[in-house]
Amino acid sequence: MDAEEIVKLTPDSVRELIETHQVNAIEKQAHGLRREERWPFPGTVEIWLPQGCYGERHVLATLHNLSPHGLAMRSRRPIPKDTKISLAIHQPALSCYGFGIVRHCTRAHVGYLIGVEFMFESDEGGELNA
Repeated sequence: MDAEEIVKLTPDSVRELIETHQVNAIEKQAHGLRREERWPFPGTVEIWLPQGCYGERHVLATLHNLSPHGLAMRSRRPIPKDTKISLAIHQPALSCYGFGIVRHCTRAHVGYLIGVEFMFESDEGGELNA
């Protein structure tokens, strides 16, 4: 993959990635728990954990679903809630890199289901917005 095919994670780049897959969205949960629909999205998520995390700091996870502001992934190891991570989503059509914050980590039948909210750079001053 050429470096030109790896783009910064933005709401637009995520929407572009979603549009490459023509699948039906997963409906929002009842009682307004989710603000957006999610799309089933198989693939790989590459994760870099902060120095304070115990063990391996570079992790590969399986992308489970994707929305314009977050994703769910499956991992063999847990990542604590509120951990800020660097990540890259790899798809044939597009690879994106950016930052996220873990919103939940739930033990699953095999490994862990981890929900991540994307953190986008603001236009002003380069600050991250969750």
